[in-house]
Amino acid sequence: MDGFLFVSFDMFSMSSWSPPSVSRSFLLGTCIVYTLVVSYAVIIAQEVVFGFWFGLLLVFLYFAYRFVAAVEAIVDALQRIAYQRDSE
Repeated sequence: MDGFLFVSFDMFSMSSWSPPSVSRSFLLGTCIVYTLVVSYAVIIAQEVVFGFWFGLLLVFLYFAYRFVAAVEAIVDALQRIAYQRDSE
């Protein structure tokens, strides 16, 4: 039963690769900058929505980063499978 869609996972070993994570210092710096922006938006500019939009921008950028990391992991796995099939 060696078809196109059937893959025996016994022949593939899992790699020790793990997805990249955001460093603690970068996360802390982002939180500090966001706190400063929200403070500016509320106290000086008196535009609460500005802080909200900036927060949405940060969340969007984080999800875009995670999406690219997931696509890279999928591509890497497919390349390893293709390389192993070529070597057989």
